[in-house]
Amino acid sequence: MYDSLFRPIKIGPVTLKNRIEVAPAAPFLAHHDGSLSRELYAYTMRLARSGAGLVTLGVTDVGLPRHGGGRILSAGSPAYISDLADIAEGIKSYGAAACVELVHSRYMLAPPEKVVGETSTAEVEQIIKDFANAAFNCCRAGFDMVMIHGGHGNVPAMFFSKRFNRRTDRFGDRFRFGKELLAAIRERTGGRLAIEYRISAEECLEGWTTLEETLEYARKIEPLIDLLHVSRGLLEVDALLPVINAPCYLPKGMNLPYAREFKKRLSVPVTVVGSFDLDIAEEAISKGDVDMVSMIRTVLADTDCVEKARHGAPETIRPCIRCNVCISRTHSEFKTVRCSVNPMVGRETEFDDERPAPRQKKAVVIGGGPAGLEAARTLARRGHKVVLFERQSELGGTLRLACAAAFKQELRRYLDWSIRTVTGSPLVDVRCGAPATREAVLAEKPDAVFVAAGAKPIIPRFEGADEKRVVWAGDAEAHPERVGARAVIAGAGMTGLELALSLARQGRRVTVVDMLPESEIGQGGSPINLIALRRLLKDAGVEIVCRVRLEDVTAEGAVVSHEDGRRETIACDTVVLALGSKPDPEALSEFEGTAPDVFYIGDCVRPATVWNATKTAFETAMRL
Repeated sequence: MYDSLFRPIKIGPVTLKNRIEVAPAAPFLAHHDGSLSRELYAYTMRLARSGAGLVTLGVTDVGLPRHGGGRILSAGSPAYISDLADIAEGIKSYGAAACVELVHSRYMLAPPEKVVGETSTAEVEQIIKDFANAAFNCCRAGFDMVMIHGGHGNVPAMFFSKRFNRRTDRFGDRFRFGKELLAAIRERTGGRLAIEYRISAEECLEGWTTLEETLEYARKIEPLIDLLHVSRGLLEVDALLPVINAPCYLPKGMNLPYAREFKKRLSVPVTVVGSFDLDIAEEAISKGDVDMVSMIRTVLADTDCVEKARHGAPETIRPCIRCNVCISRTHSEFKTVRCSVNPMVGRETEFDDERPAPRQKKAVVIGGGPAGLEAARTLARRGHKVVLFERQSELGGTLRLACAAAFKQELRRYLDWSIRTVTGSPLVDVRCGAPATREAVLAEKPDAVFVAAGAKPIIPRFEGADEKRVVWAGDAEAHPERVGARAVIAGAGMTGLELALSLARQGRRVTVVDMLPESEIGQGGSPINLIALRRLLKDAGVEIVCRVRLEDVTAEGAVVSHEDGRRETIACDTVVLALGSKPDPEALSEFEGTAPDVFYIGDCVRPATVWNATKTAFETAMRL
């Protein structure tokens, strides 16, 4: 099924067992002094166990950590070789080649105009030496390859950028820094390391570096590299973050057409990154568009994904939903890595979900939404017997409604996977269409009860409203035919904004209203996804009116009040309520005392996101 993906490939002096690279991303799990932590080691080994042919350790500093650190590993001194060796040896023990992404943290987040414009020639030469010495340390540690991050506005990209490089010394030649850097690494390591170079095919801003200019640069450095890694965009420009890490609203594999151009014009192998799953990767390689594919979010969602594909079981792979919680936490918030659908990520030393519980117990799970499904799956994985009550005729809860939009099909696949794993477990007794009464729960004589009863939507009543004119957001998602040609959505959280995009793409004229200021809309979503969503809403003609309150619904439309007291009627056919939800106090009290341990998880505690649901469910189930 994946014949092209699993063909070996030679990259410089290294032969890879397949054509999948675990892409580098900073997990922020190292010690603050740049040394290796148990958490970073365990996380990296979990990625290495994925079955990928190449595993690249993300964001490793070529210098010494600054005061206070940044929880990134350092390769800037021989003192770190032992730590680097532990990582390299661990990766290679799983049959993967070991690569490390090198960056210069001192300059990585500095303003490019200062780095390029104000550093002396001697300082630039020292930067090159720092990279070469770090590569040498990695070579001594046993790494097979180093990746130089020359894209996304990192140091090599700063010197290549025509916007910032106005130097008058030899580094005023935009190609010079990259060539000297790579040549220095070659010389310092004696050609023993393969060199991967990540490049931004274009900077995606008018007047900035173009694809043709980058192609010319790639031809200049081609003799000095073994693998070209194609991406796009700039990290320092927030509007471009969705280009680098495409959310669910955008197509997968958007960098592939650009990588194809490099493949046509270069003889060096080419890999590409940017929202790839194994199916798209297989197609790209089989067509000869690229030689390899690099991915990280797919592997985080299911750290066994490559092995599952190799053994002919792709249907068991837990899908990534491209919510960007992982990247937003690390690259925007500088927090440790997490994943919405895989609660183990970044917590490998805290939990071991493969180790059976010391004593097998019986648990009742109330509710078959995302929290209930995660709890049931985790409990069964640890050997507990589970009875799952779901009052509806099918599992999924409100997640079934949330994945109705065309751009939410990855969420749909995750839900389908979640349902399959639970219903397919011999330890889980699923009872749909069976409301969980106190008596029914007591009859099971459980050791523990997990209440995942969800939350109730906030639906105010409007005296002047025709029932057909006011629709709850969940019903609008599942039944868009109930929404007229002109719609006002009350609530500019992620639910309201995503629904607005979906309805607008279906041809409706949409206005979103909210009491919050514009800077605070989209609460609950990742910053990267919100950036993309804002732009797409604007492109779709959606109007967002902030600092207003929905007061009434009349035959003419939605009546809103402004902060100054002024009232206005926004003409529409339908008002959609996306005002959030709240826990049901009755659900929280009904099951007290039904078991020695009663736990409350997911939205019934705090209505939030898929990540909150899976996180609380997993953590609680792991403690039984």
